[in-house]
Amino acid sequence: MAYHSDLENLDEDGYTQLYFNSQGITRKTVVLEKGVPEVPSSSCPPNWIIHEKSCYLFRTSLESWKSSKIQCSQLNSNLLKIDSPKELEFIIKQVSSQPNNSFWIGLSRTQPERPWLWEDGSTFSSNLFQIRSTATQENPSSNCVWIHLSIIYDQLCNVSSYSICEKQLLK
Repeated sequence: MAYHSDLENLDEDGYTQLYFNSQGITRKTVVLEKGVPEVPSSSCPPNWIIHEKSCYLFRTSLESWKSSKIQCSQLNSNLLKIDSPKELEFIIKQVSSQPNNSFWIGLSRTQPERPWLWEDGSTFSSNLFQIRSTATQENPSSNCVWIHLSIIYDQLCNVSSYSICEKQLLK
């Protein structure tokens, strides 16, 4: 039985070229030694999505806000911090593909009368988006934030939800 290699994937030195495609972004992997690919240093870990200068992981295990924060931290990342209209648009597009799910982001406050703070300690600016209140007579205040479809809500921190981790691209 004869072996026929796929010559289209071989470079001029006989090394196999690998191509990866993630959400419409195609990258070429550099091969230093035969069979040993090196992923470019400016890429995201497996299962993370690249956008602009960050990597995002849309976690699908149900956790409280605090547990989600810990899980992201263990992945050397933080719960999502939305910095720009472009990033907000990207996130909305991603979460809208999962209409039954809500995702924790890195915004919380210690008490209802206190300001909303991102995980890094910076103050939330309502120029980017508004936080819709879920307050009821039974639950007058919620101190954590999640996104559902294109709307960002406050929520009780102990509710179980999915989450979005974010980390800066490696240089």
